[in-house]
Amino acid sequence: MVVSADLLQGKKILLGVTGSIALYKSLELVRLLNKAGAEVKVIMSEASKKFIAPLSFEALSSNMVLDDTNESWANDHNHIKATQWADLFVIAPATANTIAKLANAIADNILLESALAYPNLKIIAPSANTNMINNPITKANLKMLAIANYEIIDTQTKELACKTVGDGAMAEPMEIFWHCAKALLRDEFWMDRRVIVTGGGTIEKIDDVRYLSNFSSGKM
Repeated sequence: MVVSADLLQGKKILLGVTGSIALYKSLELVRLLNKAGAEVKVIMSEASKKFIAPLSFEALSSNMVLDDTNESWANDHNHIKATQWADLFVIAPATANTIAKLANAIADNILLESALAYPNLKIIAPSANTNMINNPITKANLKMLAIANYEIIDTQTKELACKTVGDGAMAEPMEIFWHCAKALLRDEFWMDRRVIVTGGGTIEKIDDVRYLSNFSSGKM
């Protein structure tokens, strides 16, 4: 699918990544966001650096990665300034451990501190083994986040890193991209409105006597 180069022009996205094998997909997500004109800054948990080195994200985003080892209060490279900078905060992948901590407002690393400090909509894309994602406590944590200014992107069913087939795989980068675009380009005017899109002549009933119609030749 072709993405317009200026679709997200001027938008600022803070991407948090955690320790999951799905982390390689986040590199593609950064590329897609950049290609659409957005600026991306990445926050890495210490566990995530076991899978991918910060240099990979820095090369793609052209911004220094923020992690527990390099936070600075002498400039803007800290979890408060980063969250004030961002138009949207995305966590992808979000492990079951991170989800549990987010749901309980635990902030024992810089990524979690950032999530707690960011006041607006946050998007998370979970990634976990099938039994972990379907654990009743994990499900309860996701429900808690869904009513606490988090948008949850559904996992998918496929072969997982543990070689079993089941639910728990992180959504594909393009799907996460479109969730981000939808959130960033949302227009309050259209919220809670119903829209009719027509092609050709149509009649929409108002009541037993009246209807709405439009002039049309019937040709598309």
